[in-house]
Amino acid sequence: MLEARDKLGAVLAPAGDDDPDVLLSLVDQIEPPALMLGWGEPWLEPMTSCNQTGRLVVTCVASRLAPGDGIAMLEQLVAYTLGRLTSEYQLDNVTGPRVFTIAKTNYLAARVTVRVTVN
Repeated sequence: MLEARDKLGAVLAPAGDDDPDVLLSLVDQIEPPALMLGWGEPWLEPMTSCNQTGRLVVTCVASRLAPGDGIAMLEQLVAYTLGRLTSEYQLDNVTGPRVFTIAKTNYLAARVTVRVTVN
């Protein structure tokens, strides 16, 4: 469990200049576009006597909430995230676009939740 976020961060890490920044934990400010990693609900569920299924959330933060191409950027971030996932990560769900507030600033975001085996 202690390495799950770090491993997902390495999978999503920028490979080129146009790739989004990946933040390995919750933050109090963000410069979009960016991906922020955290744990989902339920955090862990029993799978076997030694392993659990964990849910990791990739919050795709496209832009500040304002008129413009925010939805197109959000679609690109979700596609980037899904395209980078390896077989270790099973897609659980993707939320629709929504307002996500950090430090009293509203952003356009969506959450990609994946399942991963942890021990």
